[in-house]
Amino acid sequence: MTYTANNQCSKSFLNIGFTYILIVVIALLAQNAVAQKRQFSHVDPPHWWAGMKNANLEILIHSKDIALNTFDIKGAIGVALAKVEQMPNPNYVILHLKISGVAQAQIFTIGSRGKAGNIQYKYELKPRKYIARGLDNSDVIYLITPDRFANGDPSNDSFDKLNQPEADRNEPYARHGGDIQGMINHLDYMQQLGMTALWPNPLLENNQPKESYHGYAFTDYYKIDQRFGTNALYKTLSDSLHRRGMKLIQDVVYNHIGNEHYLYKDMPDKDWFHLFDTYTQTNYRDPVLYDLYASDYDKKIMTDGWFDKHMPDLNQQNELLAVYLVQQTIWWVEEFDIDALRIDTYAYPDQAFMRRWAKEVKVQYPDLFLFAETWVHGHPSQAWFLGDGLGPEPNYMDGLTDFQIYFAINDALTKKQEWTDGVSKLYNTLAADYIYAHPEKMVTFVDNHDLARFHGYVNKNLDKFRMGMVLLYTMRGIPSVYYGTELLMAETEGHGKIRQDFPGGWPGDSQNKFLPEGRTAEENQAFDLIVSLAKLRASHTALQSGKTTQYIPRSGVYIYFRHDDVDTFMIAINTSDKNAEQPLTMFRELVPEGAALEPVMGNVNIEFSAVHLPALGYGIFRVVK
Repeated sequence: MTYTANNQCSKSFLNIGFTYILIVVIALLAQNAVAQKRQFSHVDPPHWWAGMKNANLEILIHSKDIALNTFDIKGAIGVALAKVEQMPNPNYVILHLKISGVAQAQIFTIGSRGKAGNIQYKYELKPRKYIARGLDNSDVIYLITPDRFANGDPSNDSFDKLNQPEADRNEPYARHGGDIQGMINHLDYMQQLGMTALWPNPLLENNQPKESYHGYAFTDYYKIDQRFGTNALYKTLSDSLHRRGMKLIQDVVYNHIGNEHYLYKDMPDKDWFHLFDTYTQTNYRDPVLYDLYASDYDKKIMTDGWFDKHMPDLNQQNELLAVYLVQQTIWWVEEFDIDALRIDTYAYPDQAFMRRWAKEVKVQYPDLFLFAETWVHGHPSQAWFLGDGLGPEPNYMDGLTDFQIYFAINDALTKKQEWTDGVSKLYNTLAADYIYAHPEKMVTFVDNHDLARFHGYVNKNLDKFRMGMVLLYTMRGIPSVYYGTELLMAETEGHGKIRQDFPGGWPGDSQNKFLPEGRTAEENQAFDLIVSLAKLRASHTALQSGKTTQYIPRSGVYIYFRHDDVDTFMIAINTSDKNAEQPLTMFRELVPEGAALEPVMGNVNIEFSAVHLPALGYGIFRVVK
């Protein structure tokens, strides 16, 4: 009896012990499974390359309480973890890696252990495949606001978990659904139009509560916005362009990010941002950067003030942030084979950083073309940002978006003809090119995504539109055309309307202006003019990179020549509402006695010894000696 009771007790004890052990084992296995599945929230950059010129790599790790963990790397050849740097916010660490010259393409493990969990991250060093192209004067740029160009994949229009989850084409400031696939689908159209380089407004994630469509308030530095597509699709766009002999320009921003970016919502360090007790906006006064008499107060507001309430201003003087910004630039260029970078709001970041940034990018990619947006007034302001003896040197920019030419062309066609205004402003603007070392590298335009549509600006006057296009395509610089210019888009008020949808870019559109039959007669005239000008420019180096000789405007008539050792072209425009003529004897240095002027396009006549120009007329002639 006793034996039986003791035996039963022993069996019960064993059963309980076995059950307890089983529970513990299951718990440990479950815990291990969770640990195996867990990953860092963000790893920036997510991978890198062997053979980079800079042996240092800083990897920012973002994850809950990750600073409580220890780190190591395993399986790496020629790669060493030099330092683990903690941030004021325990949700961040920065791993400082040294990548020696013997390091080849490989995958190694970043291990993290401790209170934040055990995490194993496979980090890849890829083989380099970058091909240098850059931009030059043979290029013509097509600028697109991707959300408004073409919807190639309606399945990515809406995401419940994102801000502004639904596309709404009836709302000018909402998402409309244009995407990367839409651009890929219409590369034939761009080439037909004569474009050689594509510049989309930013495609990086903008998960902002409002006006996120424009792309200039990043919420992730390493991710294409889901509503535009994926990183892989962006690579497809790049490859598709390059197979066609076209180039890709990436629009980049260093002054600010969006206030929904995890770097702002969960700051690594408050010193990464310019923070004020109350909202402080920049004064938008670029002269304080070079004004000998400027106050420190005004300088600080210019550089540290926010561009807008939803765009936190970055403090590029913070060394860790500076390295972060340089590295993410190199990552995009290398990963996606970028040919040029357009720098947004260039006047507003710390200028010492921007010079450092450009230098480090140029060391890695000497042929990468860098051009900056400097929406400023006057040649001294614009030239200061290029250096060239006026500003701090060197700054490593190749060119700028030439707002002075933009102002001049628009004034030439809309203002009263006077000594310093009207077409004389265009003459005076070109006369000031001595201030630049390489004026031929400036990116010229008659409108863009921030400005009134050119056709609307000239009051829908088709003759003035023609003259504007002739000036854009035959003057020095690299011309840039905003999508829809070829369709005579004419909105002048409100960014949401200026950046209107391209008819035919959406399934079910009642009109398809990608095709001639979908365009009006006037639209086809504008389209054909741009095609003809692009072909003419592409066929003659004189119109791309030749010298310029201009003549003082007289009574609204402006005549200039583009010439090299192969060709000489005369371009004549009459901006007045009266007929005019100019004696050929004025131009003997370029049209010698006995030479003929062969008409290329336009409505200007050469009779006997004079050039006859009808009101609002233009002509392009090739000098035949």
